[in-house]
Amino acid sequence: MIRFHIVTIFPEAVRPYMDASILGRAQEGKLISISYYDPRANAGNKWGKVDDRPYAGGPGMVMTAEPLLRTLEKISKSIARRKTAKTKVILFAPGGKQFTNVYAKALAQKYTDIVLIAGRYEGIDARVKKIFKTEEVSVGPFVLTGGEVPAMVVVDACARQIEGVLGKMESLEEERTASPEMYTRPEVLEWKGKKYRVPKVLLGGDHKKIEEWKAQKRGDK
Repeated sequence: MIRFHIVTIFPEAVRPYMDASILGRAQEGKLISISYYDPRANAGNKWGKVDDRPYAGGPGMVMTAEPLLRTLEKISKSIARRKTAKTKVILFAPGGKQFTNVYAKALAQKYTDIVLIAGRYEGIDARVKKIFKTEEVSVGPFVLTGGEVPAMVVVDACARQIEGVLGKMESLEEERTASPEMYTRPEVLEWKGKKYRVPKVLLGGDHKKIEEWKAQKRGDK
């Protein structure tokens, strides 16, 4: 089992996706577990305030260190109870290491616990990164309003590497030799007065020709 620990001030935005479909079944089958930690619970003030103005000025607010550190400390103590646990702490940042399927597979194979820090506002106090030795990861060359979507991406990509999550490991798209063009019934699709047909090669049953067609579509030839 891989245990995902998501640190977010908006757990309600993440949970519905995680509890649906394949990921929901993976949790029910105890193939993965997903826990949520709201830093506001460790804010240390009656307002649950977890942000403040950055030193030296600048736009927006920055997530303060102490609520995050208290939260991460609680997670660390919980994980430490399992002597064989191997933990990775990830912070999402636009300039971080590019998240890829290869990286997802490595995470799934090497770690029992993956802590995902979903920052907000203009980011988090840099001292959190230093204290917990986080790895900064980016899910793409763009900027989002928070780390919740990247956290969902990482959980999804890692979970599908676990045997049993997809039913059959052959279901992994990256392990298939399918073409980028896929078709299903009906054979002839009529739409707004036009007919769109399935390529004849896919209907003939000649597996050699089908594989050649797939290779051509993938750009292998």
